[in-house]
Amino acid sequence: MRTSSPPRLGFGNVGLHSCRYLHREGAKCMGVMERDVSIVNREDGIDPKELEDYKLNNGGSIKGFPGAQETTENLLTAECDILIPAAGEKQITAEIAEQIQAKVVAEGANGPTTIAAEKILMDRNIMVIPDLFANAGGVTVSYFEWLKNLNYVSYGRLTWKHEEDSNNHLLDSVQRSLEAKFSGGRAGSIPITATPAFSARIAGASEKDIVNSGLEYTMERSVKQIMRAVREYNLGLDLRTAAYVCALQKIYTVYLAAGITL
Repeated sequence: MRTSSPPRLGFGNVGLHSCRYLHREGAKCMGVMERDVSIVNREDGIDPKELEDYKLNNGGSIKGFPGAQETTENLLTAECDILIPAAGEKQITAEIAEQIQAKVVAEGANGPTTIAAEKILMDRNIMVIPDLFANAGGVTVSYFEWLKNLNYVSYGRLTWKHEEDSNNHLLDSVQRSLEAKFSGGRAGSIPITATPAFSARIAGASEKDIVNSGLEYTMERSVKQIMRAVREYNLGLDLRTAAYVCALQKIYTVYLAAGITL
C-alpha cells in the first residue's frame, strides 16, 4: 500500500510490526510517538528495521535515533493517510478527533478512541478500523496454538514429508514430459531446475508458514463479513457496529446449535 502521507504509530509490539508490514508494501513511516519522545522524518521516512535495532541497543528507547528529528508536536493530528494508535486507551478524544488529518484510523491498541471522538471522525468521513478486528491477530494465533496443544502435534508434521515427495515427483514428471516431446525420451536431456522460490517450498510449508497462512485467511474472511454487514445494514463508515453485528451473529449461531436459544 503506497501512501502519499505515511502512517503514524507507537513503537511497541503492535506499532513495530504494523510499521514493518506497511513498509514492505511501500508505505513510509513519517513519525513515531512514544511515551518519552516523538520523532519525525517527513522527507525520507523512518526505516522500521533501523529504528528497531536502535531501540534494542538503546535500553528500549527511541530517543536520539539518528534517522529522525525529535519534535514536540502532537503527531496524532499530523497530516497522514493512516494513523495507528497502538498504545494506551482513550488517546483520541473529541478534541483530538476534530484535528485529525488522517484518512484512516487503524486501532492497534484496545479502546484508543472515545465514543464521542469516533462519532466526530465518522461525521468527518474518516474511517475507523475498530480494535476488535484490527488487533485480533494475536488472539487468533493464540487460538491456533491452543488447537495445536489439544492435538499434541505441531502443524505440518503429518504432511511435510508427503508434500516434499509430491513436489519432487512433480518436477520429475515435468522433465519426463518435456524429454518425451522434444528429445525422443532421452533421460537427462532436458534438466529441470527448481527456482529458488520453489526450492524453498519443496519440503512443504513450515509451521510459521501455516500459522501465517491461517491468520491471513481468518482476517480476510472476517473483513469480508464485516463489509457484508456494512452493506446489509447500511452502516456507512460504522465498521465497529458491523463488527459487533458479525460477532453477535456467530454467538447466536453457536447458541442455536447447542439448543440454548430458539
